[in-house]
Amino acid sequence: MPPTNKPKRPALTLSACALLLSACASKSPPLPVVVQPPNIPPLPAVAQQPPPPPICRPTCSAGLATLLESWLPPLTPPAPPASPASGPTKP
Repeated sequence: MPPTNKPKRPALTLSACALLLSACASKSPPLPVVVQPPNIPPLPAVAQQPPPPPICRPTCSAGLATLLESWLPPLTPPAPPASPASGPTKP
């Protein structure tokens, strides 16, 4: 019977398993229990927004839109009324 050159699959499989298990056997370093948030200093006074004027309210966007519309004239004149799409019909 001639010699066969087949690789030994069981031996390779066992060595791969042993390698994987040995990686899991080492003790991992402990994870930190408490993570502190970064300390962010406050902005200097020059970089801070000024307080809103007394006219503003938390929902003042509609009031601002009305105010801006009153300052600006319309860019185009209003369109004339449209004529009917079809001509008059005869009875």
